[in-house]
Amino acid sequence: MGGAILQGIVSGYAVEVCEQDRLRAKTVRRRWKVPVRSLPDLLETNYWILLGVKPQGMEAVLAAMRSRVTSRHRLISIAAGISTDFIQQRLDRRVAVVRVMPNLPVQVGQGMSVLCAGAFASQADVRAVRAIFKRLGQTLVMEERWMDAVTAVSGSGPAYVFLFVEAFLEAARALGLDEDAARTLTRATVKGAVELLERGREDAAVWRRRVTSPGGTTEAALAVFEREKGLFREVFKRAIKAAARRSSELAR
Repeated sequence: MGGAILQGIVSGYAVEVCEQDRLRAKTVRRRWKVPVRSLPDLLETNYWILLGVKPQGMEAVLAAMRSRVTSRHRLISIAAGISTDFIQQRLDRRVAVVRVMPNLPVQVGQGMSVLCAGAFASQADVRAVRAIFKRLGQTLVMEERWMDAVTAVSGSGPAYVFLFVEAFLEAARALGLDEDAARTLTRATVKGAVELLERGREDAAVWRRRVTSPGGTTEAALAVFEREKGLFREVFKRAIKAAARRSSELAR
């Protein structure tokens, strides 16, 4: 995710990177032509800091930053489940923190990034961070109490879509279609359906009814889905609730 964000903003911002893994640091220098510096040097000369670390590594990174962070710094965190209060407490500073939950499509400029402000972040801070992530797709500002739900829906959401496409492909192959035909038909169908949702005013249920002719092929397929609808929808709800629950556990 850090690399995807870097890819999207490097052309519009002066960026420096702290990367302790030597191989990855070499890749960063070569691919994005940006300086790779030590954490103390980075904090000394930069006041906007994006914390692109995994939740499990946040505690150690904050401990290393603690003695060098000042009230002038502005921190952006993309770590799932890590609250702004978690960061502020471990730094023991009145430092501005803006938490962001982006998702994987930021890699292609089609991301969904949700922002929330910590106790010491101003509206100007939020606007500045939003401007960064607008380069990567859509943005939304919400209260932090919704971030676990956001993580479950949009942060993890692309994986649910990919799983659906996997199942769609398997069904196409089961009908005897070759790999190329199955892949082309499935991807084009999913893309076209999403485009209808984006461009039209109707919701998904309306579009579904428009595709379905009485006694036709679509109705035959939907009849099977309808027999399993209760189970399908319940499993989907339980899956997203599990993701939200895991998000809330990560900062404990």
